[in-house]
Amino acid sequence: MKIQSTKRQATNLFSEKDLLLSESQHELSDFIGIPFSKDAFQKQALLKSNEFSPQKRELLVKVLQKNYATIDGNEACLKNISALTNEICFTITTGHQLSLLTGPIYFIYKILHVIKQCDELKVSYPDLQFVPVYWMASEDHDFEEIKSFMLFGKEIKWNTEQSGAVGRMTLDGLQEVKNKIADVFQNNDNSEAKEWIDKLNGETYGKAFFEFIHHLFGKHGLLILDADNPNLKKAFSPILKEELTSFFSMEEVLKTNKRLLARNIKPQVNPREINLFFLSKNKRERIIYENNKYNIGAQNFSKEEVLQMLEKIPESFSPNVILRPLYQEYILPNLCYIGGLGELNYWLQLKSSFERVNLTFPLIQVRSSLIWIDSSTKNKMNSVDLSEADIFRTTNELTKSFISKNEKDTIDFSEINEHATNLKKEIFTKSLAIDQALNPFIEAEITRIEKQLEVIQSKLEKSVKLKHEKALKTIGQIKEKLFPNNNLQERSLNFLQLCKNGEISSFIETIFQTIDPFNSDILILTEEHEAK
Repeated sequence: MKIQSTKRQATNLFSEKDLLLSESQHELSDFIGIPFSKDAFQKQALLKSNEFSPQKRELLVKVLQKNYATIDGNEACLKNISALTNEICFTITTGHQLSLLTGPIYFIYKILHVIKQCDELKVSYPDLQFVPVYWMASEDHDFEEIKSFMLFGKEIKWNTEQSGAVGRMTLDGLQEVKNKIADVFQNNDNSEAKEWIDKLNGETYGKAFFEFIHHLFGKHGLLILDADNPNLKKAFSPILKEELTSFFSMEEVLKTNKRLLARNIKPQVNPREINLFFLSKNKRERIIYENNKYNIGAQNFSKEEVLQMLEKIPESFSPNVILRPLYQEYILPNLCYIGGLGELNYWLQLKSSFERVNLTFPLIQVRSSLIWIDSSTKNKMNSVDLSEADIFRTTNELTKSFISKNEKDTIDFSEINEHATNLKKEIFTKSLAIDQALNPFIEAEITRIEKQLEVIQSKLEKSVKLKHEKALKTIGQIKEKLFPNNNLQERSLNFLQLCKNGEISSFIETIFQTIDPFNSDILILTEEHEAK
């Protein structure tokens, strides 16, 4: 395996704001507090220690101990749960929806980034302890977004009519997905796929997903925290009450949005008056304040009634994208949140909301990004003389470059076009001296000649491309493999696609060893020999 890297700005795949978040956070200090760096963790730990109470630690540990009491292979996790009782122990966290079989591969990268960062921080700060956490966003109800993934060019889809919070859904229809995965790897005797997929089992999809992720990462001590927990919601209820009565998050986010726009930074999300949903069986409905009433679906409640509901059933109140980060940071002794650029763009809008309720805003860091070049793709690259440094160039650029290097008889049309331009000027100069009335005729004839030259150029270029049709088709295939729909492969491929023989453990270990959690460059992994 060959490992290389390239700067994000050299890829032309990221916006100016994205590059600020990944490489120049000091320019965003007004919106994030302390810019991310390894040196910043000591200061961040001090800030968090002053805010995170022993009572919060005790609650967190109790919830985690209960969740892991019946989980197999939980030794590393129980050790980390025990560590969380110490005031010198902090978490590094990432979060994500319950995507079908983890969805796009960046889900795996995020979690491995968090685990690897904890390992390296333990070396840099031996007087502190660090625990990796996956915040399981089980309350999200966007089933359309998570119900399918692509595997070897085919869509694997979970067919069910269920609705509401995905974590509360049953496994109705999921066996069909498992069967399809088993079929893909049925000819590989050493495949781990079936064993791992069978771990996706439980009363609800949330519980099943918990087991599945634990099976993937439990040996590294990753702690999985399900946000849909009545005890955690009860602890967070003072801030939920503040939101229901003062609409504080909308007020603060709107003020921040104005400041962002003044910096020519477009806000990622727009706040609602109340940034909460109400969870009930098969439903997750917005709470809307209108005419002095709180509307939930077709029902209306007074202020007193909705606050009584918060007291009795706090688990029914579900933060949206604006309040979820506050919930997470309230519950965890967290120092840093690792996320994708889409996520961190909306974290830029939240610092003043944190300050409003006296919560410490964490360090934020862009997750690792990797491009995996398998041996088959590498062989194709070799056949058309492409290196890893070439893959970020456009298909059109690569096509022109290939033809230029391989077509001896290529005509330099830039020189011809320059001659044509000079000839046009000379003709007009002479016509002005002889008879200006001929100008319209001359201009029309020159236009006709220019169009004929364009046709000739087009036909010659087409002829050259046909001559190299196979090679140019290969270039297109390489680009589509590495950048499906002109995006990074990590946003569409499922991790199983890179486990051709179902060797899941070795693949995850390879990624784990490769990731550098303090380097923002894009990593390129090239498989140089055919996988066995």
